Amino acid sequence: MSLWTRSVVSAVLLFAVASWSRADEAGDRAAIEAAAQDWMKAFNARDTSRLTALMTADVVCLDPNVAPLSGPKAVLQNLRLAPQDRALSTTKEIELAGEVAWRIAAIEHKQPTGATTHDQSMEVWKRVQGQWKLHRQMSTGLLTPSKLFRRPVPSEPRLDEKK
Repeated sequence: MSLWTRSVVSAVLLFAVASWSRADEAGDRAAIEAAAQDWMKAFNARDTSRLTALMTADVVCLDPNVAPLSGPKAVLQNLRLAPQDRALSTTKEIELAGEVAWRIAAIEHKQPTGATTHDQSMEVWKRVQGQWKLHRQMSTGLLTPSKLFRRPVPSEPRLDEKK
C-alpha cells in the first residue's frame, strides 16, 4: 500500500471516529438532560420509586442545611423536609468525561404563595449499565427551604454600613 493510500485511509478513519464521538457526545448530553428533567419531575411529584431508579446505589446529596445524605434511602427520608414548591431546573452546562459527567443548573422555586426563589445545583451523573444516573448532587435550597433574603426596614440599624 502506498504512502498516499495509507494517508487517505488514515484521514478517513480519523474523520469517521471524530464524527462518531461528536454524535455520541451529543447523544450523551441529551440523555443526561432528559434524566435530569425526569429526576426533577419525580422530585416535584415525590415519586420515590422513580427517584430511586434515577440514582446510583451510592448517591450522595449535599445541601447546606442538612448533613450529607448518603444512599437513596437517606435522600428519600429527607424528601419530607424539602420545600413544598415546584422546582424547575435549567441546565447551564454539561461536561462529559467518559462514564461520568457533571451538570450545572439553575433552580427556580415557585412557591404556593406566588414567591419565587432561585438556587443552583452541581450534579455528577454516572453511566450505570447504559443509563445516566444521579451520583452526586450539591445544591443550595433544593433539599431544604432556602433562606429568603430579608432587607431591614428603614427603622432598623444597618450594621454593615459605616457611618
